Amino acid sequence: MNKTNLEIYLDYYIGLDAPGFAVLVTGEWGSGKTFQVMNAIPSNLQCHVSLFGIVDSQEVYSTVFSKMFPGKNFAKKLIEMTKDISGEIDGLTFGAGSLAGNILSPLIKLTVDRNKIIIFDDLERCPMSNKEIFGVINQYIEHHQCKVVILAHDKEAHNEFIKTKEKIIGHTIQLEPQIDDAASCFFKKNYRLNNFKEIKPIIIGAFKKTNCKSLRILKYVINDCNRLLECLEPIHIKNTAAMMTLFNFFCIVNIEHRMGNITAEDIAEIPEKYIQYAIIMNAEQKKGKEFDEHTRNRLAFYKKYNELDLRSNIIDYELTANIVKTGDYPRNEITKSLSVSKYFIQKFDNPPWLTIINFDNQENNIIRAAIDEMFDKFRMLAITDIGDILHSFCLSYLLSENGEIRKNYDELLEFQKNYIDRLLENDLLLPEPLTPEPFSHDIYQRSHSHTYWVNESYKSYFRDIIEHIIKSRKIAKQKKYPLYAKEIIEALDTNLDNFKKLLIGTHTEAGLYSNLDIMNAIDPDDFIIHWLTLPVEFWGKVQSILNARYTGVARNVLVNEKQWLQKVTLNLLFEARLHEGLDRIRIERLVPYHALKSL
Repeated sequence: MNKTNLEIYLDYYIGLDAPGFAVLVTGEWGSGKTFQVMNAIPSNLQCHVSLFGIVDSQEVYSTVFSKMFPGKNFAKKLIEMTKDISGEIDGLTFGAGSLAGNILSPLIKLTVDRNKIIIFDDLERCPMSNKEIFGVINQYIEHHQCKVVILAHDKEAHNEFIKTKEKIIGHTIQLEPQIDDAASCFFKKNYRLNNFKEIKPIIIGAFKKTNCKSLRILKYVINDCNRLLECLEPIHIKNTAAMMTLFNFFCIVNIEHRMGNITAEDIAEIPEKYIQYAIIMNAEQKKGKEFDEHTRNRLAFYKKYNELDLRSNIIDYELTANIVKTGDYPRNEITKSLSVSKYFIQKFDNPPWLTIINFDNQENNIIRAAIDEMFDKFRMLAITDIGDILHSFCLSYLLSENGEIRKNYDELLEFQKNYIDRLLENDLLLPEPLTPEPFSHDIYQRSHSHTYWVNESYKSYFRDIIEHIIKSRKIAKQKKYPLYAKEIIEALDTNLDNFKKLLIGTHTEAGLYSNLDIMNAIDPDDFIIHWLTLPVEFWGKVQSILNARYTGVARNVLVNEKQWLQKVTLNLLFEARLHEGLDRIRIERLVPYHALKSL
């Protein structure tokens, strides 16, 4: 293999007897300066010292000394230097700038191994002044005639660095990252990705396309690609064209995000913003319009890549943004998103709407068959998933707008409302969630990794059908109340811990029915009968659960259960009057007064 300019020059430099100058190696952050220099110098000659955090010259001398004479050689050298204090050797710690007393300091400063190459790393991260730093380096170059290599990110060094360095630095080497060599090394640490030979050039190509110089970022991105690969199914991996598109896009946005050029929100907005920035904003910029920094970064991002790089639609953009932002790789969501892309749509048993929405890549006969299948499924009440329903409804309006079906908007709206009513009547409509979920309303904006196709011409119709669906799902939930009530009574009879969990939850999660006025579906008399048929020692626990149910914010949500609770109270008091003595008092004391006061 041909040697690099760095290797050639360092070979020459190492061969000099007393060069009288240092070699400065500069390069971008993460460009592999340390890696390349350490590979170019034989390991037995290396004395690598990081200046990061070192605060004074004595600490530098101590660190160099400890690196030059490590282990046994270090102890032996110290014994030779400090014969009179050899008893304290085992207790000494070197490298933090502290040695045993002032006697050792000048000895350490004067003792060197001229055969070693001193490599000072992280110059720009040393808090010492340039004058002090270079005074130390000059001590090794002029007084000890050592060979010294300095590693620094020149742009980040102190302001006076450029002037000072000329006095002791005889040659400067500007390093370019050895991307291919570094990538080869990083791939070897990721077994699955290393064996995916078709994709490795795509990852390297995407990295070079971004003009990123940081090999650290390359390492991180290769690790990320390996994690993504582990989420894929064999059917995905076998589609080379799809994989090339996927990893090219994923690497580009991942790298640009790591470099701080785009945000996760920018990634999520690529489908909507591409035209705006690639065409409209670019034209405005050419007219001399000034933009803020974020807008300029976006413009630079969109100008750097073509449409195939950014708008392949191979994977959902919001999903990609979340992966890049959080480092979480949800396998099911990833495979599901890939499976609905144009690369795999014909290989899976997909719903008709998915074929229709990808009409750009389908023959007319396939689209026509999908339209017929969709309306057949409507007739059979076979479309029950809310996302599938909404996609199918939206695309019906699109088909009407373009003359693909005969129904107009009004006829479609009536047809769709009737379809929802029939689902509700046959208990096929998915009820509203039992407990409020953070993103439960997202289903009315997008689903299955696709935003609903809503044109301005039928937006109001789509809004109407969504309102009808929301109202109908509430009714569907209410129709389930008898089933929910039965579950609560069974828990009361057989498992009070489950009864408690259903009604009030645990300290870590809300109960299934803790925010649902379900108790109205239970006859108060029946509830008391089941309550009082329990062993006496469990009666008080039921009362405690009822009191706890109506505390805190729950009392606002469950205010509709106040009448039910009042009836339970009255029936308990009537039941108590049927008894005498302690039996009567015991039942009277079960009245959940705390709950009544809360409501």
